[in-house]
Amino acid sequence: MTRPTLQRSRFAGGLPALVLALVLLAAACAGGGEVGDGAGAGAAGGSEPAGSSEPASGSEPAGGSEAAGSEGGAAAEGEPLRIGMATTLSGSIALFGVANENGAQLAVDQLNEAGGVLGRPLELIVRDDQAAPEEGAAIARDLIISENVDMLLGPVSSGVALAITEVSAERKVPFIVHTSNTEALMVEEFQPYMVSVVPNTGMEARAQGVDLADSEFTRWATIAPDYEFGQAQTGTFVDTLTDENPDVEIVEQQFPELGETDFQPFITSLLSAEPEAVYSPLFAGDLVTFTRQAANFGFFDQTEFTALYETDALTELGDEVDLSGIRAYSRCPFTIDTPQMTEFVDAYRAANDSVPSDWACMAYDAVMLWAQVVEENGEADPDQFVETVEGFEFTSLRGETSIREVDHQASVPSYIGELQFDDELGFYVYENLQTVPAEEIWLEESEVMERRG
Repeated sequence: MTRPTLQRSRFAGGLPALVLALVLLAAACAGGGEVGDGAGAGAAGGSEPAGSSEPASGSEPAGGSEAAGSEGGAAAEGEPLRIGMATTLSGSIALFGVANENGAQLAVDQLNEAGGVLGRPLELIVRDDQAAPEEGAAIARDLIISENVDMLLGPVSSGVALAITEVSAERKVPFIVHTSNTEALMVEEFQPYMVSVVPNTGMEARAQGVDLADSEFTRWATIAPDYEFGQAQTGTFVDTLTDENPDVEIVEQQFPELGETDFQPFITSLLSAEPEAVYSPLFAGDLVTFTRQAANFGFFDQTEFTALYETDALTELGDEVDLSGIRAYSRCPFTIDTPQMTEFVDAYRAANDSVPSDWACMAYDAVMLWAQVVEENGEADPDQFVETVEGFEFTSLRGETSIREVDHQASVPSYIGELQFDDELGFYVYENLQTVPAEEIWLEESEVMERRG
């Protein structure tokens, strides 16, 4: 089946020239970055604790600013500021958790090399939440009570994030999400100590629905993991697609369990419905397994497929399956053209011998955001964090970014690209990258307040 040219009229182009000019003004922290020798982000299992690694040649903090790191790069000293991360380091989505740890650890190492935050060193404590909400909530409580962490990072699963945000609110500890992205965190379940640096499910789904509504396809099917994230994103995608194009018909929907190993019955059901195109927010090991099994059925020759192919999944797949020209979407691909991303990719490759995935990039951004807010305040007080973070502007790896007051959502875009094989890297990467600005895909403030009732 011939794949059509990507629709480019609505969201054509990359980051505005003004943004690129502004990010060049952000002063990076002084001193070289101490980076860990942890497992590559493409590893399917856990990794050696990044904090125990030997220093490697690094770079200045890629997302740094004058606010992050002590003046002049003086040695950090005193009681450390502690960052707790609950993420998934086992099972089918462990790809994400390992990348989370690697990205956050790189930020911590670079900040420590530059003098720490408020002149104090940073310490990252990482626990495996096993993608279980109860485990995630228990870990968050233990990190706060036993480890005295100053902030929480993570997790991968949106179900776990909904459990942790309750603990964050109860204990009044800042919680920055950088991978899980259910829109409910920003709307119905919003609490002021939570901040998101990842485009939420609604933003991501609307970007895809609006763009794909202009395509030639009218018979659509979906396949998504059967939990909060998959249900929320698929629902918003379908609503957006059908609102934008009344001729669209949803002919089949499949919801396999997270961690499914046998996709044959789901693939058979999809193909039996004869869709022209299939949309999927499957991810990590689930997307890798689905892709391998679907290729055996000739799935990609019979229907157009668009999915959340991110760097870890693409690294794992290598050249096993021909994905040339497939339309894919991503949250923070390493091919974004900003000076900060270029520096970060170099530092990450030196530390981990691999290019960073979306999940490493956004975990790095989360640490840098928190560090800059704390430096701005002159103390790590949670209530001061809430007051300052609303409307706060910072330079992320994706460019100039601000935190919206009404929902603490970062103004980060969604990305759409075309997969092409990179001979040097040995896996598919994003080309012809398009950015969909946050302002075009997030809920209006009035809609946020209406949904909160």
